[in-house]
Amino acid sequence: MRLLAAHPAEMEEVAACAVAIARALGADHAVASARASAGVRVTAREGATDTAVRDARQGLTLTVYRGARAGTASTAALDAAAVRRAAEEAFALAARVSEDPEGLPPDLDQMAADTPSPPLDAPADLDISALRAMALRGDALIRAARPGPGIGVETVAAGASSSEVATALATSTGFRRGQLATVHNIWAVALARDASGAANDSAESIDRRFDALDSIETLAARAAEGAAGRLGARAVVTHTGPVIFEARVATALVGALVAALSGASQNRGATFLPGVLGQAAAADHLDLTEDPSEPYGLASGAFDSEGVAGRRRAILNAGVVEGYFLRTRSARQLGMVSTGNADGPWNLRLSSRAPGGSLDALRRLMGRGLVVTRLMGGAADPITGNWTYAVAGSWIENGETVHAVTDVTVGGNLKDMLRAIVAVGDDTHRAGAIRTGSILIDGLRIGGLG
Repeated sequence: MRLLAAHPAEMEEVAACAVAIARALGADHAVASARASAGVRVTAREGATDTAVRDARQGLTLTVYRGARAGTASTAALDAAAVRRAAEEAFALAARVSEDPEGLPPDLDQMAADTPSPPLDAPADLDISALRAMALRGDALIRAARPGPGIGVETVAAGASSSEVATALATSTGFRRGQLATVHNIWAVALARDASGAANDSAESIDRRFDALDSIETLAARAAEGAAGRLGARAVVTHTGPVIFEARVATALVGALVAALSGASQNRGATFLPGVLGQAAAADHLDLTEDPSEPYGLASGAFDSEGVAGRRRAILNAGVVEGYFLRTRSARQLGMVSTGNADGPWNLRLSSRAPGGSLDALRRLMGRGLVVTRLMGGAADPITGNWTYAVAGSWIENGETVHAVTDVTVGGNLKDMLRAIVAVGDDTHRAGAIRTGSILIDGLRIGGLG
């Protein structure tokens, strides 16, 4: 059963109509993107359905150019009258802004007119009653968990969702193309209590294919055990030493690198890695690859929101920077060409040529130190690279977990941290576009007692 009534071809018609109207008004160029989505989401708690939501949305965004001046308007209604109003508003706005020649859309020969589209559409064929049963199962499993003596576990939330989206892009240069995609999600959030207090943890799985998700049984157990593992947390003595960033947290470090290598940051010089193309910026055993063509990848696609295709490439090769993340405007400013990253990175994978292994193997390799499982708040300065966060996690002695940790800060400079990475685990976690295992970094400042 499909959730979405619209099809990419219908969105293409809407976008193309908007472009035609803009051109008829006198626009020199026009770019229109249309989108329709539908989804269902169910959560459960305390043996009952907590929420059940069916959601459907649609919209059009139109950018109109008068010379090198651009105006943008959007509408949630897609009838001809609403599209015309949006075109008229965008056309009027374009007369009131400054010229931006570098912001003009790409030429047709730079666009992905015939780039193969990776498979992104895998409808679950599940109705709301099946998702409800899954959510209730997760709730029951969390409440039945017995992670240790004297520990009780409650459900904060257990849920499942399924959504579909049809998108299309049309331009006055003649580009016209659409895509259909699905996203499915299962999650569990648990709260554990004992005499020392309470702590929570979560686990989730996201994929374009429902049958590729982790089971609700796995997620419920992971959330309950994780919450119990946070009980009895205490601080550690202030020192400098090794830290493992558990995979769910390690994605934030990769995200900071991506931001530093974005075209906008490079153009403004607002980065701790200015002009680093062709230079070493990380440990020489690290590789970071980008792949827009991964089948069913969460960040896969035939083209970005400017109609430009990405390609499989190395961002880091043995620690050396081989690519930036560029949209058309930033590429022109840098005297380069777009890499198809107008919407951010495509699927990224951080890997290491050095031995890594499981999270347990990284703990043994570290011997004594801190494992960070949660960032509680802090800041990363994108220009200096200074990085300081309050964290929660666990303290390791002789490769084994001794106790949970809280009221601790971890700090360093991202430029140094990237070079000080010792190993990357094979416990791969994916958050949006980023995949990485746990990351072991030596020589970080750990602030606690004293």
